[in-house]
Amino acid sequence: MSTTALAPSFAAPAPFAGGARPARRPRPVRRPRCARPVVERPAERATARRPLRLTRRGRLLVTCTAATALTSAVVAVTGAFTGASAGVDRAPAPVVVTVAPGQTLSSIATQWAPTEDWREVAGDIVDLNGLPSMTLEAGQRLTMPSRPDRH
Repeated sequence: MSTTALAPSFAAPAPFAGGARPARRPRPVRRPRCARPVVERPAERATARRPLRLTRRGRLLVTCTAATALTSAVVAVTGAFTGASAGVDRAPAPVVVTVAPGQTLSSIATQWAPTEDWREVAGDIVDLNGLPSMTLEAGQRLTMPSRPDRH
């Protein structure tokens, strides 16, 4: 037996000839990344909570919510004191009449409340406007009492 027969023979790799490419080395297998290991905390630290931290957007949201609630409360309280509720009847605005040349208090009272006695209506006009007498001047402005048919 010869020594060459016992030794294994290795063939030299064939040079790249442009046809088939030589096989690539297999890539090493990558292990998947695992989450960080869970560290158990002592009982005292586990029960203690960190303070709440708000982002800029969170602070803006809290501020706007508080401002809206405060505004709504102010509007509700103001409306309750001023009678701005839906079911409240408001007194009509007073009517102001300008005296024309030649008009008298009796003619104005008769035009204002034709179904009432003109003397009562004229007395109401004098009392409402604080007139010293029943004489009127042209251009004088008189606040009229509420009409009896509009109650």
